[in-house]
Amino acid sequence: MIMGIDHGYYAVKTRHFSFPAGVTVYTHEPYTLKNTLQIGGKYYVCGTGRQPILRDKTVNDNYYILTLAAIAMELRFRNLPAECSVTLAAGLPLARYGRDKKPFTEYLFRNGQPVTFLFEGERYKVKIESVTKYIVPLFTAMVVALFLVTFIPAISL
Repeated sequence: MIMGIDHGYYAVKTRHFSFPAGVTVYTHEPYTLKNTLQIGGKYYVCGTGRQPILRDKTVNDNYYILTLAAIAMELRFRNLPAECSVTLAAGLPLARYGRDKKPFTEYLFRNGQPVTFLFEGERYKVKIESVTKYIVPLFTAMVVALFLVTFIPAISL
């Protein structure tokens, strides 16, 4: 299955969800599991505000954790199995596309595929089959054009 995820500085966006790109890490279980991803003995509450802008999104695990949370949210929304393989379509800024496409692909693949984690207490086992990248402004322009053509009636002069 192909899953598009835009790893924005302010928000992580999928087809059905958009949430702030902030992550808060706990070594103990937080008071609620809402938006909480558990992996490697830690609890990550996703969508907690905005993290500082990072030129290199691979310097810490935040965007990887946010990616896993986005995958889990989409799988649940689409009523798909919690154990599956996905192809990620990841958005990268035009200015950093050439420089970041290889490191960001490696960052999302990680070692130890498939990855097993809990999201909101539900177990997931996901294998990232491949990662395709697209340039964010071009993708956004295509979406806006499609919206305008689809939803705005033609104006006759």
